[in-house]
Amino acid sequence: MPGAADFQRYCQQLASTLRAAGHRACLLLSGEESWGVAMAEVLMSQGDGLLLAPEAIAGQRPASKPESLGIESDWLVINAHHYQSLNQWLAAAGTLRAGGLLVLLCPPMNDWPADYAASMRHQGFDVDDSAFIRRLCREWPTASNTLLWCQKAPLPDMPPTPEACWQAALPSEGQCRTVQAICRAAKGRAGRPLLIRADRGRGKTTALGLAAAELLRDQRRIVITAARPGMVETAFRHAQSALPDARREKHALSWREGRLEYLPPAELLSRRQTPDLLLVDEAAHLSLTLLDTLLQRYPRLVFASTVHGYEGSGRGFDIRFRRCLDRRRPHWRREYLRSPLRWAEDDPLEAGLNRLFLLDADVAMAQSSDPLVVHVVDPDTLIREPSLLRQVHGLLLDAHYQTTPQDLQFLLDLPGRIWVARRGENIVGVCQAFVEGGFDKTLAEATCAGRRRPRGHLLAQTLAVQTGNPKYLLSPSLRVNRIAVVDGERRAGVASALLAALSRQAHEEGMAFLSSSFACEPDVVAFWHSAGFIPLHLGSRRDAASGSYSLMVALALGEGWSEDFVLQQQRFAQSLLTSFRLIYPEMPPEALQALLSVLPALSDSDDLRQLQRYAAGQLSFEMAAPSLKRCCAGRLVSALCIERFFHEEDWSALARRYRLDGRGAIETEIKSTLSALIDV
Repeated sequence: MPGAADFQRYCQQLASTLRAAGHRACLLLSGEESWGVAMAEVLMSQGDGLLLAPEAIAGQRPASKPESLGIESDWLVINAHHYQSLNQWLAAAGTLRAGGLLVLLCPPMNDWPADYAASMRHQGFDVDDSAFIRRLCREWPTASNTLLWCQKAPLPDMPPTPEACWQAALPSEGQCRTVQAICRAAKGRAGRPLLIRADRGRGKTTALGLAAAELLRDQRRIVITAARPGMVETAFRHAQSALPDARREKHALSWREGRLEYLPPAELLSRRQTPDLLLVDEAAHLSLTLLDTLLQRYPRLVFASTVHGYEGSGRGFDIRFRRCLDRRRPHWRREYLRSPLRWAEDDPLEAGLNRLFLLDADVAMAQSSDPLVVHVVDPDTLIREPSLLRQVHGLLLDAHYQTTPQDLQFLLDLPGRIWVARRGENIVGVCQAFVEGGFDKTLAEATCAGRRRPRGHLLAQTLAVQTGNPKYLLSPSLRVNRIAVVDGERRAGVASALLAALSRQAHEEGMAFLSSSFACEPDVVAFWHSAGFIPLHLGSRRDAASGSYSLMVALALGEGWSEDFVLQQQRFAQSLLTSFRLIYPEMPPEALQALLSVLPALSDSDDLRQLQRYAAGQLSFEMAAPSLKRCCAGRLVSALCIERFFHEEDWSALARRYRLDGRGAIETEIKSTLSALIDV
């Protein structure tokens, strides 16, 4: 059996061969954990790298995600004997440069699925087996440049030595073209933002830094933003490399009168000075609401976004943001960076990870007039039919704002249901639902009291904690996690057909109710309302990706639940009216407008009489305001009413925004709107 010295020589030769080809590779060390750790220690003595493990190996502590931003590594060691987020695996894999080695310590292939499921249960997941790991065990060892070394077996064969030595061309042709496009965005016509799209490792952030250096030479003032400062450190580093005499501060770079400065996204909204150019890196990590505001506020912008990244796919974001650009700035421009910089175009590791984790799964659908058929599929079917899995996951990638590799694992591993809508061989819709509740009395009461927090069970757990009643956790229910329909089939009844099939099966299985949670946005609220779901709870924090508050809705199936949900909806509506300014001050008027329209009416005869008196000039606004606010529930009121009653905008601000002549004109609009709605 090969020992440590043999493995050390093997790794040195392997790194040299890979580097010459511009390739990276994956090495699976399949066996006992102690043996895998001992071999990893040998590798970790060479070069620089990252460790993902529950504890240190060879004196190196495990890396955190921010540490993997903007760095390059020679090796990545992942201890897969313990459950970890797949998002971390793939984010760290993106740091490997040519010659780099991804080393995965895993149990024997026959044992890994059960062992992984056991480690998931230890983390609070309710799983018996890991279909996801079974798929990896079948496909990973056969992927190109994947080397499987089983304990007590000989070392795997070395990849062939390349005929010619690979060299990276820096900057790439695509980067030079992109730098020129960024400079044009800064110097050309205003109102023509640039969108840069790239896969991971294409040097988009480097291009931002190189362009910034060019603009600093022209004494321009540039602001760069991203979700975290570490995301743009590469841009600062390359800008300073191009301008060695520039003065670097913590989050700024100055050269003569020019200045490149990082600002957090929130600060951009309150800043009064307008820079010559605003650069937004990793735009998919910011909310569409924020990006839309920036589009309206800043005349010269460049947005950069990763489409197929190891951290996940920003394709759903890309689709939505392009619609926003079309609406706000129809003359926007685009650049796409295709060539990788840290490895060769034919790097087998990138292709292998894309295939294994479906990072580049696309929806390619031929037109079909076949009838719509809806049916359930299970994880085993998805694994047996790779094309089906690719279609299903690709559709989910397009439909969701930001999708991660973890979502693929949850699709295959977590207990739930997957419905697909077909036209012939084409998947035109997908609905994914998870089982919630079904707890025993002890766990339900402990969860209700806040002593336990089982993973998942979102709406059931929220209602139980909110009301102090464990019944929501005792009864089994189904929560719709995602529902997606291809573009050409939207508004054609596909989503409704999926929900109808789900509802029938859930009722047959004795489920108490269906539920879902989604971004509180007008079109989505309207869809769920039309499907018969009623709103019961609004999350108190805005989602980091969508920028929206999350709305929870439910549809009663079992006896007695309809009456219960009507009562909970009434309480929710009352709570929203009284606590809106305290809890939801940043909620967009159009989102509240949509939500109020699907809530029950809260006004009584006294409120209607007060409205009538206000409209007739018998009451001042201040005296009538409480009744007027209650009249908004259950009705589609104007954005002006929303901003005055709920956001409590002052009269002068509203007059400017709606181009009205002061308070009197605003009150006339309010009286007219509410009177028409209530027919006073």
